[in-house]
Amino acid sequence: MNLASLQRLVSKGEGQALEFKRTTGELREGMEALCGMLNAQGKGRVIFGVSDKGEIVGQAVAESTRRDIANASRRIEPAAEIKTFIVRLGHGRAIVLLEALGRGKAPFTFEGRGYLRVGNTTQKMSHSEFDRRVVDRLQSELPWDRWIASDWKIRDLDRSEIQRTVEDAVEAKRLTGVLGEKVEVVLRRLELVTDRGVTRAAAILFGKEGGPGYPMGEVRLARFRGVTKDEFRDNRQFKGHAFGLLEHAERFLDEHVPVAGRFVEGRMRRIDTPLYPPLAVREALVNALVHRDYSIDGGAVSLALFDDRLEIWSTGVLPSGLTPEKLKGMHESIPRNRLIADVFYRRGLIEKWGRGTNKILTEAKKIDCPEPEFEEIAGSFVVRFRPAAPAAKPPHADPQQAILDLVKQRGTVTNREVRAVLGISDEMVRRHLKALVNARTLVMIGKGRAVRYRVP
Repeated sequence: MNLASLQRLVSKGEGQALEFKRTTGELREGMEALCGMLNAQGKGRVIFGVSDKGEIVGQAVAESTRRDIANASRRIEPAAEIKTFIVRLGHGRAIVLLEALGRGKAPFTFEGRGYLRVGNTTQKMSHSEFDRRVVDRLQSELPWDRWIASDWKIRDLDRSEIQRTVEDAVEAKRLTGVLGEKVEVVLRRLELVTDRGVTRAAAILFGKEGGPGYPMGEVRLARFRGVTKDEFRDNRQFKGHAFGLLEHAERFLDEHVPVAGRFVEGRMRRIDTPLYPPLAVREALVNALVHRDYSIDGGAVSLALFDDRLEIWSTGVLPSGLTPEKLKGMHESIPRNRLIADVFYRRGLIEKWGRGTNKILTEAKKIDCPEPEFEEIAGSFVVRFRPAAPAAKPPHADPQQAILDLVKQRGTVTNREVRAVLGISDEMVRRHLKALVNARTLVMIGKGRAVRYRVP
């Protein structure tokens, strides 16, 4: 580094990767800035002997100055590559330039505290942000799902679900030579069991509920009244392995998502149109279970159904390099949990190469649904579906007579079937059915969710 190069560098002014300090009397603040730069973009420079206005003023540089810099550099952890350049100005004055390179070891601390460079300012890093970066670094070195699940044994895994996985994978031609093999052999082939024990991926994929000393996966399912979360119509939570959670979520949707139906003149059968694209919703659920950040304690996959939308939430933001907007085009597949993703792939439940979100968009378009929305909110990733526009239905001058006609046609009906055909609200259907029952025009069969109505 010569004087001309230094002048060109100083002329650019302070920024994300450059800080000026008048003297090494501000060495501590300079090292905090350097630490913040390492955490922000992995490299940075601090120049001592330059004023805040960019004036090159220089300072005296003694052997003690070099020792102080060397000692301060060692207090950045983990160790970064820090080079010191001395540019002589004459008359016993010089410029000191520190240049740091992190080489992917973030997060860094100076004297035990993390810092982050934001624009041309240095800020203390929050503990939550620091912890998140530590986890990211550990996962890059050894992904979370490859860690060993303490105290878990093969006997704690659901053998019947493992067998179903093998059968599906063989049928999909994504696993060969395993039929008849022992469970442990299959799990080793899938890298779910090692000489050190059962991996966390195996526990998430096949763990029996209430496994030993390890939080299992969880799915939260809710049907809200209206368009806010003020009032529940149904609220359920399940714990267990990923494939069981997927079944619970799909069953919940079958119970709560109506199918828009209409009769066309000249046709005996009703034309059914799903309110939300089934394959797209299933893809979003599978993606949530596969890519959820399981390292976050208390996290879950959540499904929230409102009158005007369906939302699927998964704990954890997108991997570095991906954004919600990028998911709508061609993008790289960056699975957070590679072992979990691999087993779902082998069962034929997902595709590789980052096609999942594209499939969601395509399936929604097939039934004229509005384009699904991808969003990051409060540390979670959200997929939001809006319903397809309902087919135009002729108004029913007498809803109760229309219900009776439907019962005579089908023999029995449910509340949900009446709503789908008549296109009226749940509250109105309940009111009309109650009136028909009180008038003894209809009778109820069954109880609870299984109740149906027929003519006496």
